[in-house]
Amino acid sequence: MKKIAFYGLASFIVLNLIAFISLYFLGKSCFYKQQFIHNGVKETNFDYVVLGSSTGLTTLDTKLIDSLTGKKGLNISIDDSGLSSHYLMLQQFYFSGKRTKKLILAVMPDDLENENPKLNGNDYRFLPHINEDDVKTYFNEIDGENKIIYQTSKYMPLLAVSYFNTELFFPAVLSIFQPQKRNLFDEKGNYSYPNVNSSKKLKRVIGRIKKIDFKNPYLNKIIDFCKVNRVNLILYQSPIYKTEIVFPDGLNCINQGSVFNDIHFFYDEIHVNKRGRKICSEEFAKNSFFLN
Repeated sequence: MKKIAFYGLASFIVLNLIAFISLYFLGKSCFYKQQFIHNGVKETNFDYVVLGSSTGLTTLDTKLIDSLTGKKGLNISIDDSGLSSHYLMLQQFYFSGKRTKKLILAVMPDDLENENPKLNGNDYRFLPHINEDDVKTYFNEIDGENKIIYQTSKYMPLLAVSYFNTELFFPAVLSIFQPQKRNLFDEKGNYSYPNVNSSKKLKRVIGRIKKIDFKNPYLNKIIDFCKVNRVNLILYQSPIYKTEIVFPDGLNCINQGSVFNDIHFFYDEIHVNKRGRKICSEEFAKNSFFLN
């Protein structure tokens, strides 16, 4: 029994050490967007940043917008995320020493109306920064599946690294040899879907009008953060196939929800493809809310 206890404890310590090292190397990389803003972005001041989920990531091309307007932008959107993750990402952006004049917050109707936000699918990407106060506070405050894994990762990272092994351990190993490698985004944080779609599925979509209520508490946190840091907040709605989005008054909004309904510009119902991204970015670059 003593030998079992000894070897069990030794294995536990060694495996936790490996997990610590994994998160350390991942935290020093550019692999995920969270680490990219810390380690891969050399500029400190931007005219605007785009923050959102996969719709923000794939709809607004900051390189194209910059070429048309002469502005300097960055896309810090995270796929499979919501307003809670966006708030944490905004904090990370600022705490890494970066600043922006405008925040283009790409939103989605269901997320805006979510009164009880939970942990998002890709929140594990914040774990390499678990020692930072904003990250610890986030995982303590928000509920959701596997919350205990996030909360204990500071002292026992073995749980997190083993549970998210494909998403954390293997990228960490890759980061040791290629610390500048990025996961599906370019040097300005952009990504695009190919010019294909499931046309049969999209043809079954019925047109609708969607009126939005602002219920998500993390939207207010983002609003307050922008006020304190003197950031001009602009909500951005990307195209949704055959859907008209109606926002309440009160916030600056660039609404491209129904800018086009041509099936050839969509990858799926809520994501545009490369062709659609070009049109959205060009139209966005002309908008007075953005230019002023």
